[in-house]
Amino acid sequence: MIIYKNKGLLPSIWHFHTGPTAKALLGRLVVVAVYVTIVTFAEMHYTDLRLKDTPPSFLGAMGILLSLLLIFRTNTAYDRFYEGRQAWGVLVNNCRNLAIYFNAVLPEGDVLSREFYAKAISNFPFALKNHLRDANKMDELDLVEEGERRDLSHFDHKPAGVSNQLWVKTEILYREGQISESQHINLNQYLTTLMDVCGICERIKSTPIPFSYTLFIKLFIMLYVTLLPFTIVTAFGYLTIPAVIITSYILVGLEMIGEEIEEPFGLERNDLPLNQLSQLIRVNVHDILQIYLPHVEKQAAKPGFTIVT
Repeated sequence: MIIYKNKGLLPSIWHFHTGPTAKALLGRLVVVAVYVTIVTFAEMHYTDLRLKDTPPSFLGAMGILLSLLLIFRTNTAYDRFYEGRQAWGVLVNNCRNLAIYFNAVLPEGDVLSREFYAKAISNFPFALKNHLRDANKMDELDLVEEGERRDLSHFDHKPAGVSNQLWVKTEILYREGQISESQHINLNQYLTTLMDVCGICERIKSTPIPFSYTLFIKLFIMLYVTLLPFTIVTAFGYLTIPAVIITSYILVGLEMIGEEIEEPFGLERNDLPLNQLSQLIRVNVHDILQIYLPHVEKQAAKPGFTIVT
């Protein structure tokens, strides 16, 4: 993910076309350019397939149908993207509230418990991020208290492991009398929300847009682009070539953008900035619980810091 800054129209256009999605789009446009060039020359000099006599209303109807399909496709993909961002927004707020609650409940001299919660709460977004990206690694997680019931290496589902650490520690404090019954009840809702957010993200990831639907749109676009040069070559002449390329740029580009944003937790440029959001939670939680964090880690949580993964 890369975080864009508003640098003006032309730099933004240039920056967009340096990404892998734009490069893949340009590669497809090269194929379209070769095809439409061959068709245009053949229709104007060698043969006549009489497709130019196709009623304009037919092509217009196909264009309207294709536009509706692309609008639905893009909106569906963006809904998934925005729902993922909402889930991570809930996670950011919940981790802050959880840290604020523990900061109010725990004695100022209980440094060990404060360090535990600062590390454990901060570990959850990193564990969730890696889980959603199918990266079973622990190098970004802080080491907390050792013990059979709290060792993350025993968990294949790392977010559940971090949540388990938090629940176990909270239950211990409750049984020791450091947390009252009412405080324990209030903490339960914050601890439960962590796995609720995890479940929402897993649902988004494990329920992709049906393949038959995306395949149908691809075939429809291909059919439309295939027929387009035949039907406009008489009116446009050699201008058929740039006209078809521009049309293909719009149609194929929208379809590819939908493909990119429908999986919001990946590593592509327009996916959610999970690294930055996770680091932001870590910084906020440590600040709230009054645990020192190196300045370089605080800088990594600021928008505009080098975030290209």
